[in-house]
Amino acid sequence: MLVDIALAMQRGGGPQGPAKNARVRSLASLGYLVVGVIVASQNAYYADLTTVSQVVSAIVATALWPLILVGASLHLSLSHL
Repeated sequence: MLVDIALAMQRGGGPQGPAKNARVRSLASLGYLVVGVIVASQNAYYADLTTVSQVVSAIVATALWPLILVGASLHLSLSHL
């Protein structure tokens, strides 16, 4: 297995198959989260993280950032629970 990877790298190619797909998915996930952090911070979701509601709102906003771009407000209120 290691010999195959070494030979592929010598030929100018990187890992093939599942290893390459996993790397692409990891980079795409990281990029999605980075954009989520940027969008959420630009919309003041990280401004004041003093309560559980605000922390949960920031996490949800980071994960669901495309909804923020279309105008949804993801500021949650957990005080009614």
